Amino acid sequence: MPFSMPLLSQLAPEDRQAFQEDGFIVIENVLDQGQIARLRAAFPRLFKGDFDTGVYPDEWHWREGVSLPDVTRHIGNAWKSDLAIANLVLSSDIGRAAAYLTGWPGVKLGQDTIWWKPPGTKAGTFHQDSSYMDFLRPSSTVTCWFTLDQTYRGGGTLEYVKGSHKWPLTAIPPNFLAPENYRAPMENAASSIGLANPEVIPIEVPAGSCVIHAGEIWHGSEANISSESMRRSVGVHMIPENAVFTDTKGGYIYRRYQRVGSRELEDSFFPLLYSSSAKSSEWIGRYCETGRR
Repeated sequence: MPFSMPLLSQLAPEDRQAFQEDGFIVIENVLDQGQIARLRAAFPRLFKGDFDTGVYPDEWHWREGVSLPDVTRHIGNAWKSDLAIANLVLSSDIGRAAAYLTGWPGVKLGQDTIWWKPPGTKAGTFHQDSSYMDFLRPSSTVTCWFTLDQTYRGGGTLEYVKGSHKWPLTAIPPNFLAPENYRAPMENAASSIGLANPEVIPIEVPAGSCVIHAGEIWHGSEANISSESMRRSVGVHMIPENAVFTDTKGGYIYRRYQRVGSRELEDSFFPLLYSSSAKSSEWIGRYCETGRR
């Protein structure tokens, strides 16, 4: 069955207010040691192509002996391939927490993202998650980012600019995984609204903690300049239950799941995690145990 996590029980009205004002909140020690160990064990399997379900993920960036060793390893929609990841990202607890913070009546999974930054890996460009959802209406997103390792400055941790979710939404930045200046897109956006030297806040938390952030907030990850520390994490990117495909170009990967003659998001590919008016996807529990729908 999907992981059970004390997310919603740890949230209070002041957390909702902080989410609206700052664009993100930090919740420490959400995952227990057994869950952390199970998720860590999935990472080497995934990047070797050893998939529980026999199904490839939608994105798979970094191959042993082929890709550069200093580039962050990245997989998109690993829940389709690995049951440990599925047990995390398909948890209704995450959907309920997202609904509470955003006010959405229902929450679907847009996609998951697996990040692995071994020692010596380069930075990840500052960006806004909702820029990547331009093929949906509304394009709003909320992300729950789980770290499986203790994070700290210099270890490739995630960084945020508080309140930047209120800035205008910009285009997808180029050169995402190995930029010369990973903060440049954010700094340019700040400059365009007359803001100099925006404050960048690094996330320093224990393994098993999470950050829930608005899709419009500027965030990125520094280089991992440590000699021995890993930074493994899982991002769960969620969208409103009422999201539909647009008629405009975009979504070069996820548009493939649009049915002919329909704008609706098929539940098999965009599972319903929580709804105030309907049951979550009934196949989730069976899938998380067996890999079968």
